[in-house]
Amino acid sequence: MPSALRSARSFPLLTLALLMTCSATAHAAHPTDVADAMDEDHPLEVDLEATYTHTRRDLRITRENLQTDPSTGGKGVILVDELKNTRVDDQMNFHLTVGLYHDLELHFDVPLVLGSTQTWGYGEVNGASVQPVSTLDNNHIDISGCAGASNPCDPNGAAKPILPGNGQTKRAGVADPTVGIAWAPIHESREERLPPDIFPTAHTISSWVIGFDYTLPLPGDVDDPSKFGFAAATTPGATTTPTSHSLLRKAHIFSPWTGFSKRFKIMDPYFLLRATLPLVMRGAGVNDGAYDNCWHPENLADVATQNCLLAAWKNQTGYQPSYVGNFTLGTEFVAIETPRSEQKFAVDVHIDATWFSQGRTYSEVTDALGKLTYTDEHAQFTGNLGFYGRAARWLHFRVNGQVGVDTAHFITSEPIGKDLNGDGKILLSAGAATKSQEQNPTYDFRLDQVGRRLRAEATLLWGISGTLSLNF
Repeated sequence: MPSALRSARSFPLLTLALLMTCSATAHAAHPTDVADAMDEDHPLEVDLEATYTHTRRDLRITRENLQTDPSTGGKGVILVDELKNTRVDDQMNFHLTVGLYHDLELHFDVPLVLGSTQTWGYGEVNGASVQPVSTLDNNHIDISGCAGASNPCDPNGAAKPILPGNGQTKRAGVADPTVGIAWAPIHESREERLPPDIFPTAHTISSWVIGFDYTLPLPGDVDDPSKFGFAAATTPGATTTPTSHSLLRKAHIFSPWTGFSKRFKIMDPYFLLRATLPLVMRGAGVNDGAYDNCWHPENLADVATQNCLLAAWKNQTGYQPSYVGNFTLGTEFVAIETPRSEQKFAVDVHIDATWFSQGRTYSEVTDALGKLTYTDEHAQFTGNLGFYGRAARWLHFRVNGQVGVDTAHFITSEPIGKDLNGDGKILLSAGAATKSQEQNPTYDFRLDQVGRRLRAEATLLWGISGTLSLNF
């Protein structure tokens, strides 16, 4: 999977340098190189790229469970295995970069998701399925709480499975495109070409680039998780391919970023910083704008039929993507470089650290539950090894491998409600006949209450990608 910091970046020609310890002109590493225009020997630069990416994530989903310690008789909450989840993504990304002026570029990205498939099933302990003892399958708690007159949480009553223990969903199609601009106010190759009597050639500086990307929401049907849930259930071992669904999520994404690099002989270290700031499109009603859990109150607690209509909860129950911060640190190692034939081979090694804020998102259990869930903040760390080759001035290729991990975090932690009358309390009806306006209509007593939450354990992820680039 491409790094978040490099998804909207172009990778044009690196300027020439001498190999190893020979005298060389320093040029920016790939992530901080910017397309050119208006140069005497290069009046216009246009770069066309096509990248294929395959990624896979495997994780365990556990659940808080109140148990009694047989040795002490004391009670405590422990995490028990419930589900295993696998997500596989295959994507093509088409990238166009046009130089506007010296070290100033405009770039465009159009992602085509060939398939984003999520499969889940009951977890296993010592090789045996946990289904017979699964608290999800043998649930007796009502989604609205246990205060109802009909004893909705009767432990001796019929089980109320919370989600299908085995299921599969698929999404595919054109994803939201990105347009962006990048400018290198300081580029070490240009600085070194200044008059030596003013700027001595022995004095070198780092390249600095700043950019801004905007991902715009496409028109079309929104990604609607209510189509999944028990409708996505499959029997263990089923091979039926699910129908592909939309992956449009109706949010404007703003991404300011910056980066630095400095060439030292065969090494070209760099680091980048990026922030991702989402702004969700809110609609006037059902199927208008980003998805809102209140579009389907039948999938929520009983207060939803009342509270989803209140002004106090307007735009408070829908898609709320995480804010994201990303840091990349790496270096290129130039192995072969021949200025006359404009051929080059380099190795790229870098690490990424990404932070995700809390949010109501398309989580690892969204498809199983048929609704968005509120997730805790977490981080992702990846290591990347890539190879870059330039067979000619106009033909480039890259391959990259990635291995990483997502930190453990709760994926069902919806706030219980809010104080509307200022008395310092939140009144809950919890299934009673009189419905409280202060209770969050998306709060699920089965999964959001402390002691019953679902947790994504540390997630292993890996990916490979390949890029072919034509440069003019």
